[in-house]
Amino acid sequence: MLNGLVLAGGQSRRMGQDKALMRYQGKPLFEHAAALLNEAGCKQVLISRNQPGYLTDIIADAGPLAGVHAALDVLSVGDELVVLPVDMPQMTPALLRSLWQFGRDQQKACFVATRILPFYLPVTHQVKSELHTFLTAQKERKVVRFLNAIHAATFSGYVNEPGNSGDAAWLNVNSPEDWPDET
Repeated sequence: MLNGLVLAGGQSRRMGQDKALMRYQGKPLFEHAAALLNEAGCKQVLISRNQPGYLTDIIADAGPLAGVHAALDVLSVGDELVVLPVDMPQMTPALLRSLWQFGRDQQKACFVATRILPFYLPVTHQVKSELHTFLTAQKERKVVRFLNAIHAATFSGYVNEPGNSGDAAWLNVNSPEDWPDET
């Protein structure tokens, strides 16, 4: 089953408030991100938030990969995961769909060339084990290093939805100055 994961557990220091709860197009960013993943074809969306009622990290202080690790812990081998950070409000379902379809075709994890997030990850025993070892024994925290360690494919042929420029999808909202115009 294709699953989505919204990474919404950051501390939002530069934003000055919890980004996941900021409203974009009438709803909190974490709900907006979940809707993007649903529109992209995900049958279930998990929210990594380290709050009651949400997916919480098993390994503390491990950054975004801790959320991925927690998601892999609740998913079954054979499942698939599309990982999207909460702070990319202008990401498109078409791009996410293109990403997971490429990963499925390649039968391996993948990410968009020159970007790290979002990414696609097939859930296998090997991926679960490698991520656990990566975070615990190696004490690594960098997403790009994990994706390189599992030999993720690089995807360069994404499709944009009409009316949304390629650069807009990559907007990463980290401070009030980054906040997009919703028009």
